[in-house]
Amino acid sequence: MIVTGAARGIGRAIAELYAERGSRVLSVDLSLPPTLKGQRRVRADVSSAAGRERIVRAARELGGVNVLVNNAAYQDAHGSVLEVSERGWARTLNVNLTAPLLLTRALIDLMGAGSAVVNVASVQGLLAEQNNAAYNASKGGLVNLTRAMSLDLAPRGVRVNAVAPGAISTEAVLQAIQDSQDPESTRRDYEDLHALRRMGTPQEVAQVVYFLGSDAASFMTGTIVPVDGGMTASFMMAGRPV
Repeated sequence: MIVTGAARGIGRAIAELYAERGSRVLSVDLSLPPTLKGQRRVRADVSSAAGRERIVRAARELGGVNVLVNNAAYQDAHGSVLEVSERGWARTLNVNLTAPLLLTRALIDLMGAGSAVVNVASVQGLLAEQNNAAYNASKGGLVNLTRAMSLDLAPRGVRVNAVAPGAISTEAVLQAIQDSQDPESTRRDYEDLHALRRMGTPQEVAQVVYFLGSDAASFMTGTIVPVDGGMTASFMMAGRPV
């Protein structure tokens, strides 16, 4: 199996889970992820043609791909629709939306019937966050791209689904909390977004990704699965009473 953005956070948790369960894992990132038993590492930029070619070569050497997890993401182009830079907009869409399309297309001939693609989207692909236009658009596009891919790849016997995580306690999120003016209050704000009154863990997202890539989900395709502690179940902040 292949997972992109595997050096840390959700991607690392996915790679670790597959490795623990005996899969041969091809971990892809701009920086080299940690070595795991049964894991091969590839340094590549999924948004570049050269990077994708490097991934395809490694996948061919492994003998094919049964699960592809498009997890690599870019989220540094903050700003409203009036503020986001063209460069930031382009980089965000290239990594978060175009790369999953082009990498899947590059690998499809190495994926036999029964294979699966899992795209890591976001609740921000289902609901918009103010002043984060590029990321919202990229993940919203990935949600509907998942549906389009599921239809187009079904004749090949390849299933395509997506997860939409809520606030997850990755290194990046925890650092953002720590860097805020009031870390304790900021943490509560993150937690209160969810009905379960806490953030999720990368491992909890990885479990759902593993399920979607497995034969246990053999009749699921074109589905977007929120892994969000109930965030999208409410029209208010889910953990706060009205």
